[in-house]
Amino acid sequence: MRAVLSEGLRGAGYRVIEADGVKVGLHLFRTHEPQLAVLDIDLPDGSGLDVCRGIRASKNLSTTPVIMLTGKGGLEDKGAGFEAGADQYLVKPIAPRELIMWAAALLRRLKLDTGPGEELKAGPLVIELAAHLVRYADQVVSNLTVKEFELLCFLVRKRPQVLSRKNILSNLWHTIAVDNVVDTHIFNLRRKLPREAADRIQSVPGKGFRYFE
Repeated sequence: MRAVLSEGLRGAGYRVIEADGVKVGLHLFRTHEPQLAVLDIDLPDGSGLDVCRGIRASKNLSTTPVIMLTGKGGLEDKGAGFEAGADQYLVKPIAPRELIMWAAALLRRLKLDTGPGEELKAGPLVIELAAHLVRYADQVVSNLTVKEFELLCFLVRKRPQVLSRKNILSNLWHTIAVDNVVDTHIFNLRRKLPREAADRIQSVPGKGFRYFE
């Protein structure tokens, strides 16, 4: 499967680096600094979830988009994948073309299809879209994952509207299942933002979340 998918990605113009385990995978990731990672869960020397967590813990590479591609299709498995930091969770078997489409979509989202210098502003919060950078007053927040960054942008764009979990899932994850994924990402987002900014992400019981200035 890895060989087939790698050949398909190369045919689409991507340069592909392959690894067959956790140790080698993390070493190659840190050495080559790829723009996208595709991970299985069951690996000979451990779990792809550990690789994903290792990517999210990388100082300079924590925002790299991650696709989990695995045979484990249960809701708990998907929840574990997203909680580990995956941006998308795909269940095998899939055609190489589908993986190529998801890779292209995630890389486009990373660039956000914006012109240079475009910003979102909400009081002291400034989001530099093209630079993938968040500033609150004089503090810079540069360690958000792609999904955390997208989630913050979505909340700010829709403020002060209350967004349900299903609304957020359907817009950012293109699914209506695995509700706890949203809560996990909200928790991580609040943890990384300055306290005053984190407090502006409000939980509305029975409704969802909103960013309130």
